[in-house]
Amino acid sequence: MLHLLYAIICLAVLVVSAEFFVDQLLAVAKKLKISGFLIGFTLISIGTALPDIVISAFGSAHGDTEFAMSTFLGSALINATLLIGVLSFFTKYKLHKSDVDKNIPITLGASIFLFILLLLFRFQFTWVAGIITIIAYILTVFLARKNNTVKITHKTSKFNALILIASFIILIVTGKISTEQFQLFADQYKIADSTIGFFIVGIGISVPELVTSIEVIKRGNLQLSLGNILGATLINILFTPALASFFNTLNFQPFLSAVLFIVFSLIMFYLLALFGKKYYITKKEGIVMLVIYILFVLTQIF
Repeated sequence: MLHLLYAIICLAVLVVSAEFFVDQLLAVAKKLKISGFLIGFTLISIGTALPDIVISAFGSAHGDTEFAMSTFLGSALINATLLIGVLSFFTKYKLHKSDVDKNIPITLGASIFLFILLLLFRFQFTWVAGIITIIAYILTVFLARKNNTVKITHKTSKFNALILIASFIILIVTGKISTEQFQLFADQYKIADSTIGFFIVGIGISVPELVTSIEVIKRGNLQLSLGNILGATLINILFTPALASFFNTLNFQPFLSAVLFIVFSLIMFYLLALFGKKYYITKKEGIVMLVIYILFVLTQIF
């Protein structure tokens, strides 16, 4: 139980550091006059997804590819279902037309691209496939930049590089430590590696995405929040498995259902955004996304 206590303390510190971190990123976005979606799509999402990258690479390097894969796939699925579902209870998502026309389809297209790539490589994700997905990730960032031009106009704190760096480090370190403590807690009860990755670690390292998304919602920057979610999902679909594949070939065959659930959840999110009333994502749509995650949990249990 001590490991669980350490994890909770780290998450509390993470909440505080996330507030400073988001303030400084908003200041950077305003200073550079770039879109809120793009700053969330790249800087915030990379920062909050760094624990996924580090842990998955570490697991793969030590031959524990099952743990590595369940970590980044679990995190991607949580981003696409659980986070969207939870955030809908904090506010109504009023999506921009560019979200429905470009941003969400880009993320959905990336998940379908991953599935097709796995079929071509017979579910053996080698370093060659890794290079291909890294190129695909760079292209998605380019498309996001090309398709988003809305500037942040919300009042922000004065930019301070020291605060930005310090809060970023604390955000990443506390996220990583809390994840490790959750893992140690699970190991005490001899839980399977895939279960640890999908649920214990996956949820633990998705807390930064949830925290930062709630923080930006409180500041009225929904574009930044959506960019964070989609950007972190893309990283876990394309970039993280690529990095892990440089250490060991990843066998996706046992994780086929997880990949299909990610594709399905993004399709549902797109349909809800497309056919919802005036592009709103309300509690009703949020419940649908939560149900999808629950269904995934049930498939893993049974």
